[in-house]
Parts: sequence; C-alpha cells; structure tokens
Amino acid sequence: MQRIEVKQMPKKLKTPCAYPGCNQLVDGRYCEEHTKVRNNQYEKYGRNPDTRRRYGRAWKRIRDSYAKQHPFCELCYEKGVLVQTEEVHHKKTIE
Repeated sequence: MQRIEVKQMPKKLKTPCAYPGCNQLVDGRYCEEHTKVRNNQYEKYGRNPDTRRRYGRAWKRIRDSYAKQHPFCELCYEKGVLVQTEEVHHKKTIE
C-alpha cells in the first residue's frame, strides 16, 4: 500500500486594508483598527434606528439573564442534545 503525502493549500495573499489611506496588510477586508471604525459607522448610519431602539441596553440585560437561566439551546434540548446557548433568538419561524 502506498502512502499518499497530503500537502496543505497555500494561504491566500494578504491585501491592503480597504479603509482609505491605510496600507496595512490584512487577511480580511479591514485591519483591526478600521474594523472597529467601520462597525461604528454601520451602527450610526447604516442600521435602521428602530432596530437600535429595540435592541438597546434593556434587551441586552434581558437576553443575558435569560441565557443564564437557560444555559442550553432549547431546540436542541428538545431533541435530547445538550448544546451551550450561544445566542437568544426566536423559536418560531417568521412567516
């Protein structure tokens, strides 16, 4: 029986950060610094203000207390599988 040597694929070349004027080489689209800037810009200008009102500080407190009381995913728990809760979301599908 012959042994087959498995070679890893070469990594994709790093590209300059897409933020204007930044020349840092990155794996993704933006460098760490400009990722934060772009996320803040999205929150301020790109996201619907109603969404921001709905998912404010109160929602975060409710979500965290619910996740603490229900440490496992309820949909998986019904199937007998224990999966740690990662996020709180709707159980019913939106039609």
